[in-house]
Amino acid sequence: MKIDGHWRGWGISHDPRYWSRFFTPLGSFGVDSFREQDEPGLSRGRCREWEFRIPLTRKWQINLSTNGKDYLTLVKGPKYLKNLNWILDEFDSSFNDLAIASLRYHLDFSVCDTSAQRDVYEDLIARLGEAPPEFTDEEMAVLHPPGWRRSDDFEERDGHIYLKESTPEEKAIYEAHWKLEDEYHARINQARHDFVDIIGNLWS
Repeated sequence: MKIDGHWRGWGISHDPRYWSRFFTPLGSFGVDSFREQDEPGLSRGRCREWEFRIPLTRKWQINLSTNGKDYLTLVKGPKYLKNLNWILDEFDSSFNDLAIASLRYHLDFSVCDTSAQRDVYEDLIARLGEAPPEFTDEEMAVLHPPGWRRSDDFEERDGHIYLKESTPEEKAIYEAHWKLEDEYHARINQARHDFVDIIGNLWS
């Protein structure tokens, strides 16, 4: 009979054919038959945990293990991705970071060999992680000159507050920036489409 239960760092997992493991907040211990072990051995797992195996029989071993890192920590992803509520609510703004985290995981920590896809995955990571365009220092010196205050962008007319009309120089800066933003969003959208094309490979 299979057993699988966890609560606040403690737990048990049992399958009579393959393993029996007990989990604590500091690590886990048990027996399993995942591989043949002829002599005691210390190794590092793919989640950066330490594993110490002691053979019992040709098939079964005792396994003592420290806790490994969670996948998001392994790939150095942003902490907000641990909040599923945020992802569901802000899916568009979360999509690129979520895709990058998955690509990094499958490149460096998956149990599958993805070396043949490394160039494709690294290209997607770079494209999805492209930073949006920003105003240059020279442009900001025109838009927000020294001593600028937010109230400088507004004026009062007939007892009402209005946004001042931009100068020709300011209009040129904004129009050039909007063009850069449109080109940026087009590149990001294409990167997202290309990611979806390979999403079927992201499993292990």
